[in-house]
Amino acid sequence: MTITIFEDLSIELFREIFTYFQLHEVFNSLSNLNSRFAAIINNMPLMPVYLGSNITNISLTEFYHIHLSQSNVCHRVISLCVSDEFFSDNGLWLSKHVSTFINLRHLSLIDIERPIFESILNKCLLNTSLIVFSIRFTAHCCAAYTYAGVPEGAYYERIFHLFPFLRICHLQFWRYIYSNLDKRLNLPLNQVFITVKTSLFNLQSIVIQECSPVFLLHLLEHLPQLQDLSFGLSALWLPDKHPLKNHINNRVSNINKHLVPNLRRLKITLNNDIRDGESIDQLFDHDVLFSLTNFTLVGIVTGSKVVGNLLSMLSDQCSYTLMVNWRVRTMISYSDTSIILLDTFRQLQSRIRIELKLSLYQQCYTIAVSTIPQAKTTLYANEYLGENV
Repeated sequence: MTITIFEDLSIELFREIFTYFQLHEVFNSLSNLNSRFAAIINNMPLMPVYLGSNITNISLTEFYHIHLSQSNVCHRVISLCVSDEFFSDNGLWLSKHVSTFINLRHLSLIDIERPIFESILNKCLLNTSLIVFSIRFTAHCCAAYTYAGVPEGAYYERIFHLFPFLRICHLQFWRYIYSNLDKRLNLPLNQVFITVKTSLFNLQSIVIQECSPVFLLHLLEHLPQLQDLSFGLSALWLPDKHPLKNHINNRVSNINKHLVPNLRRLKITLNNDIRDGESIDQLFDHDVLFSLTNFTLVGIVTGSKVVGNLLSMLSDQCSYTLMVNWRVRTMISYSDTSIILLDTFRQLQSRIRIELKLSLYQQCYTIAVSTIPQAKTTLYANEYLGENV
């Protein structure tokens, strides 16, 4: 029988094993074991570092701040996730050292406040290695508090310029505009958003938390290679009393195949301030929808026309996820339910199998349509009780 001693394993195998642990676990356990392990750890490319998202211990945070700041370590960091979710100073630390991580491939920022985020962008050197960039928030209130009054597109140009070889980009800024912020918006003359000038020819996937149709059209002009698009459709990022709020130039034309020739996966989420559901099916040309391999629509509309139009345009070759609720405000009785469902089926005639759910309320009823089978991964007690009263 052959016996293999742990210390005799190859360097490549050790590196594979180390990927299942966090950096501090490997460093504290093995770096002082013997000279061979010390050499392996000191010369291997660092595993992904998660700073703050799952580390609340002060001593561990200090370890990462000190260790990652060393000159012989920072250039080996290729993946870094920095979070201020637990009100730590990780974002402030990153803003002071971001220029030293010259070989980063993946950078993710979570719950970073506006002054710190802007400091990170200001001190970040042009990085041609970064291929994945993400900024997100764990709760709507975090984003709203941090980016209140920020005009649409405020940081896109700076991000595109700093990271010209991005392949994946998640920009989950939230719209948070009130009428009393009109004078605080810093926008170019006769513009409703901050324009983008840099094109990203390598970007394949982008996720946008909230985006107005007119800004989306402008943005897609700079992303010719885009294959995967996910965005939440919102109104313009302008106060209600802004003079350009309802300007005719804010009406977007159809997004056609020439603008997104490589688009294959599309997800649209309708936010609460979107009421004109019938315009959704006019946002993309038919040739764009026919070229998709996956289409997802999630949200609430005020009529069934948008659902019927989309179903009639989509082809059987696509793997679709349709989850749309629409509300009809009228008084009905339980005896009307069969008539409502039958009429709905007639409106949504399609070659795609669909599932309908009817919910009755005092002043209205809601119909939910989805493609089937629909895999449900969550169950809420109030939803279950409401459906089974």
